[in-house]
Amino acid sequence: MTREELSEYIQQGREIEFCYKGKMYSITYSPEGQDDYISFCEFYQEPSDVKTIDELIHLKRNGVSVIEMLESLSDKDIWIY
Repeated sequence: MTREELSEYIQQGREIEFCYKGKMYSITYSPEGQDDYISFCEFYQEPSDVKTIDELIHLKRNGVSVIEMLESLSDKDIWIY
C-alpha cells in the first residue's frame, strides 16, 4: 500500500487491518470535529493516536515505520473495511 492509498482510505473513513510478521494491526480514523485523530495499534495493545497522515506514517513499532510495514505487504495481508 502506498502513502497515497493510505491517505485516501483514511479520508474516506475506512478501517484498515493488516498482518505484519505474524502480528495484526489496525488503523482507524475518528472524526470528532476539532479533535479528529488517526489511531494505530497492534491488536489488543495500547493505540497511538495522531492528527496527520505524516505523523502516522512515521510511527514505529519494533524499529519499523507504519509506511514501511504497509509498503512491504501484498494485498492478501491487508483488509479494508
